[in-house]
Amino acid sequence: MLSSPLPLLTVALAWALPATASPIAGPGPNSLHAAQAAFNNPFPHLVHPDGLHLAHEPTTPPPSELAGTTGAQERYDGHAVWRVNWHDMGDTAKEGILTLLETLNIDIWHMSAASIDIRVPPALTYIRKVLPSFTTYVPDVQALVDMTARDVAEDEPEGGWNVSSIDTPFHDAYHKVEAVYAFGDALKAAFPDIVEEYDIGTTAEGRTIRAWRAHLKAADGEPEHEELEFVIQAGQHAREWVAPSASVYFLHSLVLDATADPNSHAANLLRHFTFTIVPIVNPDGFEYSHDHSRMWRKNRQDVGGLFCKGLDLNSNWGHKFKAGRTACSDSYAGREPFESLETKAMAYYLINGTITDTPPRDHKVRAFVDLHSYGQLFMFPYAYSCADFPPDAENLMEAGLGVAKAMRQAQNGEGYQTGQACDLTFRSTGEAIDYVYGTGDTRWSYSAELRDTGTYGFMLPASLIRPTGDEVNAGLRYLAQFIYETDIDKP
Repeated sequence: MLSSPLPLLTVALAWALPATASPIAGPGPNSLHAAQAAFNNPFPHLVHPDGLHLAHEPTTPPPSELAGTTGAQERYDGHAVWRVNWHDMGDTAKEGILTLLETLNIDIWHMSAASIDIRVPPALTYIRKVLPSFTTYVPDVQALVDMTARDVAEDEPEGGWNVSSIDTPFHDAYHKVEAVYAFGDALKAAFPDIVEEYDIGTTAEGRTIRAWRAHLKAADGEPEHEELEFVIQAGQHAREWVAPSASVYFLHSLVLDATADPNSHAANLLRHFTFTIVPIVNPDGFEYSHDHSRMWRKNRQDVGGLFCKGLDLNSNWGHKFKAGRTACSDSYAGREPFESLETKAMAYYLINGTITDTPPRDHKVRAFVDLHSYGQLFMFPYAYSCADFPPDAENLMEAGLGVAKAMRQAQNGEGYQTGQACDLTFRSTGEAIDYVYGTGDTRWSYSAELRDTGTYGFMLPASLIRPTGDEVNAGLRYLAQFIYETDIDKP
């Protein structure tokens, strides 16, 4: 077992960093002298440790940054996804590999305790010399990008979306921001006594972060029970298209079932809970992933650099936040917590229930689920460290196991793993579930990685949107029922 990243990175940097230490250049001189020089000051482009300012950026912007400035679609010809086996490595050695990948701007797709999936462009395949064993999981990334490009619906049907049936073609394709918003508005128009729209905040590019809430009231217009809010957010990471689709599918299915039968399980849930979905927390990045760079992950906020933009929203929440090191990294956390306009707006909503001067909610959010892809995981806090064990871990695990079972038993359901986030993925600071649980005091806080386990990655075919939606629908309904029986209707 490797206990220190230094031997690994000494060799790696000899291959990876030229004398100028440009983080995106090709392989430089293969010499120990160059490697040692790199270790004396290996990362001149990184943020200063105090997190107060940006240091040097690359002299050439990454292709994903150029795509938006030229109006072109970024291509991934020759790019492959490797699954690197790091099961036998210690945490310190894993951190060393992550530092190397960040330095070279290599895109990390997924991390677990056993392996890490990385997208490797042709110019950087030489890193195979310093990595543990790996398997090529996706041999041609561009082929998958081309496939999902055909899965995007072009236009809204004339007359708008028909929301009277779950069989609407909306759930058979991916959609851009305005189409998702139009479908939410169609739900509100069709079910005005149940569904309402709410604006969470505004992004750097001026787009609105919108939410839809559903709740069934008694005949006199008053809630039959104290309102318990269950918040589902999706789309923090722009390229994870199936997560927004699944969140909308869940709300649509719940409302249809509740209105079809007032005595149904769905109707009962809607009398006890207010279900709020925020389908696209990051609309700027989501739109950019459609128009310019399919693998775009961050938002589109200016971070003060010449070329590189954007913050990783799920590293920018204010619990155990750790400042980012390089603005060009796909996981750049920013210089301070809630630097992102999106996380700031969402956190304010989750804590206060409003973004205006109106009085805050008189009840806290009872449950929170953050939808992502991929990996088929259902996780509870904490993500930043396994040394901090939540006092509610036993209940969180019990509920999570039930959610995973319900998802597997859904029509065409797949298996999901349940556990603490720090165990199922590698350590990650500044995550939403840690903030909502640790600061927002929301007991039932979870993060879900939806389909698949790596065959398609972020480019899940549109034919799998409905099966994924069915899994989310079954899992979230089970979780709401478990919370009600545990917290409200106690024996």
